[in-house]
Amino acid sequence: MIDTANTPDTLFRQAMEAPLTPEGEALARRALHSLAADLLARRDLRHDPRLRNMLLACRLRLRALQNTVLCARAEGDFLPCPCELREWAQDLCFAANMLLAPLGRQVRFSAPEEPMECMCAPRDIAWLLLELVCNSALHCPGETIHVSLAPRGKKRARAYVLTVACEGQLDLDALHAAGLREGSGIAAMQRIAWLHRGALLWLERGGKSIAALRLAGNAGIERGGGRIASHPYSELPDYVDLLSDPCSQVYIALAPAVGT
Repeated sequence: MIDTANTPDTLFRQAMEAPLTPEGEALARRALHSLAADLLARRDLRHDPRLRNMLLACRLRLRALQNTVLCARAEGDFLPCPCELREWAQDLCFAANMLLAPLGRQVRFSAPEEPMECMCAPRDIAWLLLELVCNSALHCPGETIHVSLAPRGKKRARAYVLTVACEGQLDLDALHAAGLREGSGIAAMQRIAWLHRGALLWLERGGKSIAALRLAGNAGIERGGGRIASHPYSELPDYVDLLSDPCSQVYIALAPAVGT
């Protein structure tokens, strides 16, 4: 148990030493959240580079923990639920745009005005989208990150394609190598796409780097022994929470781009 009366250095050491394993997820997450809460409560955070670096390291470790846990996600633990893709994707892009705007970047979202429901694990797909936006912000020089969502195929065999595009070139060899490295963000994204019976591809076209995620419609996924999650929409992220919670998915995913 982390003692919040300890100094930042003690809290930092304990949080950094917490093992990044699926079995130790609860302990590590508790330690990292305690550290983040302590740092954010300090009045001198904004003026002390050492404390800001601690907070950034905390968020990066939370990101590494998330990658590790997702890479190890078992099929039996994967419980999809009905999810309206367009609404939450739009909210996530709004939150990401708010954080990236001070850096001179913007996130634009586009999608047809029609229902787009599929079976998915909302928080996992939300995390995947944020990782793709973060990668674009880090590795592509373009000012605008374009996120689009579109249906594909006929109604009975409906699929959805989520794309993230930005001006710049991809290092496809580095992406391939990262996908083979257990615990990496790319490997975690590929695992989540596979659990959704989807496909995640990277390509270059017209001077832009593009990541494309294909998701099956409602008939495409059966996981967890045929079970689905109850109360699905309680699991959907809300952009107000994402922006107000300093340890939310948005802050953690975009930590390398926005710092503290």
